[in-house]
Amino acid sequence: MTYEQLKLVNLLSAMEADFPDFKIVNKQDSKLMKFLAKVLFFNKDFMTRYVTVIGQTVYVPSRDWMKFNPTAALITLSHEWVHMKDNRKWKFLYTLAYLSPQIFAILAPLGFWNPWFFLFALCILPLPSLGRSEIELRGYTMTMAVRWWLYEKEPNYERISKYFTSSAYYWMYPIKDSVIEDLECNFERIKRLHLKPHEQHIFDTIMEE
Repeated sequence: MTYEQLKLVNLLSAMEADFPDFKIVNKQDSKLMKFLAKVLFFNKDFMTRYVTVIGQTVYVPSRDWMKFNPTAALITLSHEWVHMKDNRKWKFLYTLAYLSPQIFAILAPLGFWNPWFFLFALCILPLPSLGRSEIELRGYTMTMAVRWWLYEKEPNYERISKYFTSSAYYWMYPIKDSVIEDLECNFERIKRLHLKPHEQHIFDTIMEE
């Protein structure tokens, strides 16, 4: 096994220990993912380039991705592990924060009872989502961290910021300078090894000899 493959095996074992029902599913084999691909029409690469986690299940574009690119798998699964930990900790509030404000559009039909509820239809617009952006900031902080821990690679802030300011996550935080500032702040903390508990756990797992 290569260095990255060994690290990936250790990571998967730790994820399984942390989440007994953890599993990885090919997106092409999931009716749910195919349905979400239609709902998330604004993200054309949802099925082919993005890894998605719901509960303890991680949906990947292809199983071969893990086999032929263990480095990318190691970095991305570490990112998803953060989401899994956050979801367990915050429970319903995690889902509410991630889907807000768009989720409130489901209240619009109540407008037939009270016309004021029709205003909730505006929530379907690409309005900024502080909850989703905070959750993804925690995830992408881990992405930057793993690349630094393993290879001492500086992040490409411009590239990462586009996930926040583009259709990738429905324009969740369109102020690029603010996104980059948050990324820089978190990366400097990572370099100083001022780690939060979930980051320390993943660090210990990945850097274990």
